[in-house]
Amino acid sequence: MKQTLSLLLILFLGFTVQAQSLLWKVSGKNIKSPSYLYGSIHIQDKRVFAFDQTVWDAFLSTEAFAMEILIDEVTPQEIKDAMFMKNNTIEEFLTPEQYKTLDSIVKAKTGIGLLMYNKMKPFFLSSQIMQLNLKKEMDDALDLYFLRNARKEGKAVYGVEKFAHQVAAIDKISLKEQVDMLFKSLTDTTTNSDENKFEELLQAYLNFDLDKLFELSNDTSLPKNFNKAFLIDRNKVMVKNFKKIAKKQTLFCVIGAAHLPGDNGVINLLRKKGLSVEPVIFKWKEAN
Repeated sequence: MKQTLSLLLILFLGFTVQAQSLLWKVSGKNIKSPSYLYGSIHIQDKRVFAFDQTVWDAFLSTEAFAMEILIDEVTPQEIKDAMFMKNNTIEEFLTPEQYKTLDSIVKAKTGIGLLMYNKMKPFFLSSQIMQLNLKKEMDDALDLYFLRNARKEGKAVYGVEKFAHQVAAIDKISLKEQVDMLFKSLTDTTTNSDENKFEELLQAYLNFDLDKLFELSNDTSLPKNFNKAFLIDRNKVMVKNFKKIAKKQTLFCVIGAAHLPGDNGVINLLRKKGLSVEPVIFKWKEAN
């Protein structure tokens, strides 16, 4: 569970990438050039919004915008079905003593006892509790900020994957494993606090250290089929849809930064398709 925070953030995020940036120019055969990839982090901390004009110019230069999941395509019922268990509860996977302990911690953190969350999948409860500790200095998380501005600029908007892809990856972790992860993360005092883990993640992001982000998000304690589904399989879907859109319109595509690096990362997969993917260097301004 040590890197669970990283997995949750580089969402909704291996091998060395020689020149590092969060902004990458994509050009080459069969696509309208130039298009761009931008590594995002799903938070409202103002520091990740302090990119210089280079990023904004790339954004404005394109005809279309894409993000992982276009929120408009997801219905409230789909979200409910994804987040809640149909035939199980968190309580049934815990001893009475464990339930009592977890109930007191959840109540202290959220103001509501565990009974109200008993049908929620533990992965989503972990995410919800984690989000409580994060700064909310901006109106939207970073990817939604870009979406709002894309609509303001009249760009066509797309998703490069479906909500079902993310849900299917999460469901690769059994409910028992999810409960164990939740319990350990909230009761284990031997590891760094969520605040320290987040700061380590954020500093790697602000330092353009994609390899460190990849390392933090690659939790070897999780089932191998989860890591494969959550990163590798989704990366392939994103690349396929990026190319499909970019053939027709110049594209600015925002995805979780952890999807960029690695042998099976989006950058390398695009290169394997014969495309040129080059880092575009920019700097952070002081976050005002």
